[in-house]
Amino acid sequence: MHTPLPTRLLLFLALLAGLLLAGNLRAEQVVVNAFGDSLTSGYPYWSGMDGNGCVPSSCNGGYEPPLQTMLRAGGREAVVQNWGRRGDTSSSGLARLDAVLAESKPRYILLMEGTNELYWGRHATVRDNLGKMIDKARARGVIPILGTFTPDLRYPQKDISRANALLKELALKKKVAVADHYSAVIDNWRSLCTSDTMHPNREGYAIMARVWAEAIQTADRMNAPDLTPILMLLLDE
Repeated sequence: MHTPLPTRLLLFLALLAGLLLAGNLRAEQVVVNAFGDSLTSGYPYWSGMDGNGCVPSSCNGGYEPPLQTMLRAGGREAVVQNWGRRGDTSSSGLARLDAVLAESKPRYILLMEGTNELYWGRHATVRDNLGKMIDKARARGVIPILGTFTPDLRYPQKDISRANALLKELALKKKVAVADHYSAVIDNWRSLCTSDTMHPNREGYAIMARVWAEAIQTADRMNAPDLTPILMLLLDE
């Protein structure tokens, strides 16, 4: 049985309108929260108070300025807010997350939190707190993205590789996109991407910005509405 042409036409127009609306939304301002510790705040490049949500026009930041530039060059009217706080832990980050989300109302939150707890082997704590952050973000309609930790040659006991493996497992379980910074910088970390073997330098942050931008695109695909039922109706013979 064939679906009547007027119904097909209406379904097609509805689908087309939805796609056009999605295109228009891309032109609106998109708030991106960069959330974490000194790796996010931009040590030592950051100016201003820690974790106050400043944007590249009012503070230098770490990866935030190049990320905002990249997103805008790609057609998004993006504002990347710096909510990084030096010395922050996943526990203290979890405690302040609700207030940050309520104040800034972002579309995305970039989570890279917990490296300061790895000195004491609290890998499971970091994973569990990040899982709770993902849940809190989603409860407010915010798209969370996890970032792997960059290398730390100063303190090898932190076992960054183990922590990143746990983060990837968490991302798979929670179905969130991952920005794999570690893989992007490890080969050139000491020679190009850090000045103290612990924090990224400007080149390191530029690479991180690119990785975050790619992860945002992945998150968009993962969170795109499922149009399969409509397409199946349109193609029904």
